[in-house]
Amino acid sequence: DLPALPLLAALPLILFLLMIDFGYLALFTAAGGQTLGKMAARIRVIGTSAATGKDERLDIPRAASRSVVALPSVLALGAGFLPALVGDRRALHDRLSQTRVVRV
Repeated sequence: DLPALPLLAALPLILFLLMIDFGYLALFTAAGGQTLGKMAARIRVIGTSAATGKDERLDIPRAASRSVVALPSVLALGAGFLPALVGDRRALHDRLSQTRVVRV
């Protein structure tokens, strides 16, 4: 149908842009713990060991999981960032992926 053509063309574009965004977040975070914005703000994402509590370098699976669970935090009008105001000052996606943000 011709009326469904604009919607059909928009869906692959939206999926492509989401893949690009996810890849940017996950790969930059895994490579050095920083996206371009985090570099400008002089902050870095690091992993925390659940067993020892020590800081460790991020690997690709942990960076990818952080990127996946960060999306709902943002889409829920930032509600996933509210836990950062209390306790150990980590957002919901940081708690779920066992990461934290530190100053460089």
